[in-house]
Amino acid sequence: MGGWDAGWDNIGAAFRAFDGPEWRIKHTTDPGRRADIVVTVVGRQYVEGHAELEIIIDCPDTPIITPAEARKLAGALIAAADSAEGCLARHTRPT
Repeated sequence: MGGWDAGWDNIGAAFRAFDGPEWRIKHTTDPGRRADIVVTVVGRQYVEGHAELEIIIDCPDTPIITPAEARKLAGALIAAADSAEGCLARHTRPT
């Protein structure tokens, strides 16, 4: 997340949005149609310094996943949560 604390655009915005890391779980539905599951960290940093981060799970359909895909999804969610918590700890200004 380069430029996290870089200068603010002079447009008077109360916050700025950013996208963090992304994890992609390759998923193929029947018959061979790709419908990858994507886990992404996104957030907002407010002018006074605090930040809010959220994790998005995106998939174009309601996936029925294999045990192996479930383990990959679990790993991606844990990694996203760790990343979001680490970002907050490193980049939230004390109030």
